[in-house]
Amino acid sequence: MNDVGGGTVTRVDNKTVYVENEDGFEVPSTVPQLLKVDVSLAELSPFTQATSIASDTTAVDNDIILNQLSETASTLEYMDISEEPEEPNFDTSVNVLLAWIPQHKKNGEKLYDIYLVNDCAYHVMYVAAMVNGASYCGIQAGMLERDTTIHLTKISENILKTVTSLHVDILFFKKGVYLPHEPMRYKLNVDEFYLTDPLNYVSNVYFDNKALIFNISQEYMIAEIESVAGELQKELENKKKLDDEPLLNNSKKTAENEIEEVDLHIEQLVDNYKTLTPSEMLDIQMGSFSIALEGAIKDRKKRIIFIHGVGNGRLRLEIHRTLDKKYPKLKYQDASFKEYGYGATMVFV
Repeated sequence: MNDVGGGTVTRVDNKTVYVENEDGFEVPSTVPQLLKVDVSLAELSPFTQATSIASDTTAVDNDIILNQLSETASTLEYMDISEEPEEPNFDTSVNVLLAWIPQHKKNGEKLYDIYLVNDCAYHVMYVAAMVNGASYCGIQAGMLERDTTIHLTKISENILKTVTSLHVDILFFKKGVYLPHEPMRYKLNVDEFYLTDPLNYVSNVYFDNKALIFNISQEYMIAEIESVAGELQKELENKKKLDDEPLLNNSKKTAENEIEEVDLHIEQLVDNYKTLTPSEMLDIQMGSFSIALEGAIKDRKKRIIFIHGVGNGRLRLEIHRTLDKKYPKLKYQDASFKEYGYGATMVFV
């Protein structure tokens, strides 16, 4: 009302509304100072839909807009875990997944349904949000019982371009007596090419349709283990510096004759890898894997180590599938944890 220009409502603190202008600065205002801008909700990203709250009037009471912003808080489900406890179950394993399922609209715009799958003996409390830079936009919060699935949101390809990551916070619990499990904070970096590639969507046991599934619990624990492994590896490197140099050289020569290492990280295989799609990267990596393995067999190497890293686990899975299918007589296992963490596979040739 008293300024020139426009902006987007980013947050509400007590009775102050903060509006981000075209220059990226937040300007504090009161609700009566704001004018409506008629924009269809379908054209808005999750980070601008808050402006539609005042679409029916130019001046809205502060208490009304604050109540509208928090009205979902009163509708959240809850569970009384003090009554009718379940039989004691001390299984601490968890299996929580995030699933993307492609849908199609009549006008040809592709949509994606996002689901949260709780496939374990724990009930979970969850909070899901989309992130664009430093701006968070809440999707859904609630309680999900064990062995159940819930639809989090639907997102279009256009909105996908405005999202940098998807965050899910999870708290585990059971009724009655149980062993606690550490809460999880999961971050899925949004890779538009990977999420929109049809080849990444496969048949699964959770949905009738093909889906792209991210194992939240597995990826979270691998990341935690990788962090600890990094610290252990630094300690090991410090200890190695104290070893005798001749003994170190002799061990390297012996290892060179028996073991071959192949680094399958994409940046080690091609120069302009940033222009490649995830499926093209995987094809190149698997091609290098096959060439190296055939060479090791021909040269009668005893062992060959493929360094594939942790990542989302797809390259490791493809390597193991190929070994099981094309080389059933070859044995393989995870390489030395001290040297490679959980990012390498050793094949006995």
